[in-house]
Amino acid sequence: MIGAVENAMIAALKAAADAGTLGYAWRTLDSYPDDFDAYLKEKGQLRTPAAWAVFLGLGDGIDLADDAGPEFEARFALIVAAKNLRNETASRHGGVDTAAEPGSYQLAEDAIRVLSRNALGDLLTGPLKIGGARLVARSPELRTQGLSLMAIECKCRIALGQFAAPAEPDAFLTLHADWDIPPFGNVTIAPEPPYLPAATPDAEDLVELPQ
Repeated sequence: MIGAVENAMIAALKAAADAGTLGYAWRTLDSYPDDFDAYLKEKGQLRTPAAWAVFLGLGDGIDLADDAGPEFEARFALIVAAKNLRNETASRHGGVDTAAEPGSYQLAEDAIRVLSRNALGDLLTGPLKIGGARLVARSPELRTQGLSLMAIECKCRIALGQFAAPAEPDAFLTLHADWDIPPFGNVTIAPEPPYLPAATPDAEDLVELPQ
């Protein structure tokens, strides 16, 4: 469920861009990496506009009356990135042609419009709510690549479901075991298993449990 919500957030952004709603296309959409600076170095020059979704944690839960299982408040973050090599202001504000050079502020505003009150299909028990947004401090690698990042917190309620109750086993009332004692057993060898029980076993046990 948690991974499905991350994927659905990214899919909602892509759908808005594909429909022409945003005026630009996302060039990087992914789950947020564990070590972002290492990720940037591995990727080389990051292709922007970019966005990553990540799970932040679960809050207090409640037990639902039906088979939906426990329901929690879940927190996710969406991080958007814009690049502009002219200067930091341009990476935040964008260029004159915002479709060609959207800044991180515009990316964050557009993402909020797409995700706010979005139920992400039937994944959530209530629509996404925006918990806040902030500018991400620029590391040396972010400065080198001319990147500006904004982090948006999203809150929602998700039900994790529950496992089906196991079927009740049949009552165990009788155990019968035949024993063939080597090396002189007299078990009749059938063409294929099972070879037991034999008509005349060397020894046998019979256990009958009380009703």
